[in-house]
Amino acid sequence: MAWPTLAELVSNFAPMLHLDKDEVNLPSSTDWYINQVGYQAAGGIYSGPGQWNWGTVEQSSPDDYLVAPQVIWASLMKGYLPSATSYVHVLPVDDRTDLVDLQYWLFYPYNGQEICEVTGWTGSTGRALMPLSIHWGDWECVVVRVNVAQQVVGVFFSQHSGGQWCSPNDGFLTFSSGTHPNVYVASGSHANYPASSNDTYEIDGVDVWDVRFAVADYARGGGPNVNLATPNPPVVIQNDAQAILPTPVTPPPWLAFKGRWGQPLEPTLTDAQIGSMVAAAANGMQLNSAVEDAVQYVANSTTLQAWLSEVILPIVKGDLTGPTTPSQRGSWAVTPTFLPFGTDTPIKSSASLVPVALATMPGSEIICIGMGLLPPMMGAWSFNQGQWTKAPSPTMNQLAGLAACATPSGGLALLGLLNQKSLVAYTSSTGSGGPWSVPGLWPAPAAKTGASIGQYNGAWYIAWGGSDGTIQYLSTTDWVHFSSPQRVMLPGDNGPVAATIAGDALVAPAVECCGGSLVIVAPVAGLEKGMPTVLGAYVSPDGSNWTGPNLLPSMSLYSDSSGALAGGPNGTLYCFYADSNKKVRYAVTSDGADWSDSGTIAGALSIRTPSVIPWQGGFLVVHPGKGSPTLYWNSATFE
Repeated sequence: MAWPTLAELVSNFAPMLHLDKDEVNLPSSTDWYINQVGYQAAGGIYSGPGQWNWGTVEQSSPDDYLVAPQVIWASLMKGYLPSATSYVHVLPVDDRTDLVDLQYWLFYPYNGQEICEVTGWTGSTGRALMPLSIHWGDWECVVVRVNVAQQVVGVFFSQHSGGQWCSPNDGFLTFSSGTHPNVYVASGSHANYPASSNDTYEIDGVDVWDVRFAVADYARGGGPNVNLATPNPPVVIQNDAQAILPTPVTPPPWLAFKGRWGQPLEPTLTDAQIGSMVAAAANGMQLNSAVEDAVQYVANSTTLQAWLSEVILPIVKGDLTGPTTPSQRGSWAVTPTFLPFGTDTPIKSSASLVPVALATMPGSEIICIGMGLLPPMMGAWSFNQGQWTKAPSPTMNQLAGLAACATPSGGLALLGLLNQKSLVAYTSSTGSGGPWSVPGLWPAPAAKTGASIGQYNGAWYIAWGGSDGTIQYLSTTDWVHFSSPQRVMLPGDNGPVAATIAGDALVAPAVECCGGSLVIVAPVAGLEKGMPTVLGAYVSPDGSNWTGPNLLPSMSLYSDSSGALAGGPNGTLYCFYADSNKKVRYAVTSDGADWSDSGTIAGALSIRTPSVIPWQGGFLVVHPGKGSPTLYWNSATFE
């Protein structure tokens, strides 16, 4: 089967944009914007509209920027829908000749305001505009992966600093006229989503006395629809897949621009204005007196105003100088890793086994063990040939933060936190049904979190959070003899410093190997006052000396969430975690230090750490979700 022409290909799969009903900052062409703005060179020379062209700024500096004249701000902010089009970068997928990525870059002259939400414990929500995440010149991207059979394999939706992959099999991706992916654009931020929703897409937030203060996206549709195939067909600005699509392309001159697409803007939100914004949002709530008192106290407390400012400003301030040209971004050359996940399927359990331990047994059977909530007892399920069945449940004391693996003899090892005080281990030669024996492990180490198990240099490594809050680990080669516990120690100005973990019994540091090194990923307390918990990776080339934390692109996390690690192809390492928008997200690394945000599992909605295990050339992921207390599972295979 042969590829069509380049023009036919990009037209056949051009997205259909559905703007939000409240959107006032519409897209336009780059020419419409460029012809009305000035150019500020880093050397101090300013050229007004019509006084410059790309030929005079070929040697642009990253400190150069375009300038929107204040006298036409109102008209520029609105954009110009009749000129709107997409700018396409055609990118090969690795060295394959049967797949291609079509990066549709979308330009908006102005990025508008986010929404501040205040939600009380009654569930009622109030909203107010947040005049902070604003900047001139906004570039967004939708990537459509297509195969030679003219089928969509996956679509990537850019969302703030990350994004989301969807596949035709996950139940979220829809099409207009057969081949054009539907894209729902959030009001103000222009983040892209696969489906319309009357619910909030929470970007980030914090809780104060069970009242949620959050920054949110709304992508409901109901506004103008923008057909990117017609009347303004896509413009191919670079073709890096000429080996399979041999059509030369002349890039537009602005593609080489190294500067910013708008002048710097200064944030105007003071602590007192934060309080006023919270109060304004609260006015839209149907509050009982207790919730109203709590919200008004936050709105009027100068201390809490300052604290909210420290938390909210980093979320929405972002880059107020305008974005760079698409070609200056990392995602231009390498599309985020795509795993084609299937549709979430429930595991027919009567209680939420959260978190769960997964282990691959002889014969490729996967055992899932967890502690149920209703009633508080352990349960087990067996997964084989795509089906879950009830397995014999372990009979032992209640444990939290479970981890499991197959032993060299073909049995099963199970770790857990006992009475939220100490880490214990059990082994069974016959699987989850026992009988279980306590191995000669160690005097059970004091712990405040659960544990995880990973393999490195032929040994199993166990990692957990000690009672003093430090990250600790030990190793075994036979599940009979164990090394002494060690702490993850980092170089410090005054000598080694122990790495610490943020979280409680439901959190466990994840451990695995990558690139010849041992890697431990754990929740890290905000690196600055008021900053939310994030995920950090610690790397050791010898199992003893450590560097880190290397932050994952996780935005913010709930403090009771952690990560789950599993090895991918070519020595890569994947970390799965739940972000603050209740999305199960995954990041990938080849060395444990540099991580890329590869997207989310469509439909996987949780604030708890997922569990993951390699399976049939991909991953099996188990997570609590939209139907809690039921567990869900999903799977992906590498292309």
